[in-house]
Amino acid sequence: MNKKIVSCLLGAAVLLPGLATAVPSTAGSAAATTLSGAAAPSPTDVRVATWNLSSVSLDKTQGDEQPWRVRRTAVMSEIRSEKLDVLGVQEANPSKYWAPRLVDGPNQYLDLRNGLNRAGGSWQVTNAAGYNCVDSLTSANCVYQDNQASNETRILYNTDTISMVSQGTYQYKAQGPGNKQFLAYAVLRTRASGREFLFTDTHLTPVSPTVRRVQVEELIAEINRIKGDLPVIAVGDYNIQKFDSVAPEMIPAMKAAGYGDTSNQQAGTNHLVNPRPLVLTNRWINSYNHYNRDVTSFGYAAQRDRIGNTIDWVFASNSLLVKEWKVVCSMNPSTLKIRGVIPSDHNMVRATLAMP
Repeated sequence: MNKKIVSCLLGAAVLLPGLATAVPSTAGSAAATTLSGAAAPSPTDVRVATWNLSSVSLDKTQGDEQPWRVRRTAVMSEIRSEKLDVLGVQEANPSKYWAPRLVDGPNQYLDLRNGLNRAGGSWQVTNAAGYNCVDSLTSANCVYQDNQASNETRILYNTDTISMVSQGTYQYKAQGPGNKQFLAYAVLRTRASGREFLFTDTHLTPVSPTVRRVQVEELIAEINRIKGDLPVIAVGDYNIQKFDSVAPEMIPAMKAAGYGDTSNQQAGTNHLVNPRPLVLTNRWINSYNHYNRDVTSFGYAAQRDRIGNTIDWVFASNSLLVKEWKVVCSMNPSTLKIRGVIPSDHNMVRATLAMP
């Protein structure tokens, strides 16, 4: 996990003047008609997010940082309150070795899934296999078997609103030290309209800008290879914020490939020119909070017209209407202190997209 730059804060939703009713023609509308005269289907809202959960293997009780067994309820609470359809998680440990530190599952992402479902949800993981081993929940004494596993990078989806068509994974050829980095992907279908889209999730290396640069190139090439004609939503902890040396290449390259940042951040500036979302919520909050309860220590508390520094990104096809972009952070607006248990050292980044 990159401990360099990012964080969280407060802020009311910002409705951009003149955009409340602006709907690009690519988004479709209930009033639109086909050539045959039949009404075209209305776009379906899809609420997606990315969240680095902080691995259970890093558990400690230090200051405002609590172990997973304590944080888990707060994590589930934020997922439920945001009414998510799809969530890409990172650092969701895949090993059964840490089961004694869990509540209700053999590894961290299944512990989260089981907790959400016991709380009344209906969630599934696109691929439950922990490792590409015959015993898929441990890498110890691994006998190789291709399970399409993606280590600690996982996609969860709400089966009440989303169904899965297919799934897969891509292991980057360029790798940093430590855990292998992957691109997990799935073709998903909205139950409301039947529209399909490609959803990807990744966690790029925190160590080497050179490796991250190559991983971004590989990510774009792989998404281009598998997307076909489907809309794309690409989330993850890219370990790149807009002042990073890789950002001037990554941000325009993603947009040129057809899936730009859903907030429309630009490299090298915290000013947001031509915001993409109709609504920006907590725009000035950083996506990395250092397990610091005092939110004035990160982000732009005194300059709330700025856009915070995020290493956690939600990219999406340029044609998709972005209704809202939000950094999720539960805090007291009077004291600017995070309420209760801090769920993770990252804040969830969520976007609501109109899927035509």
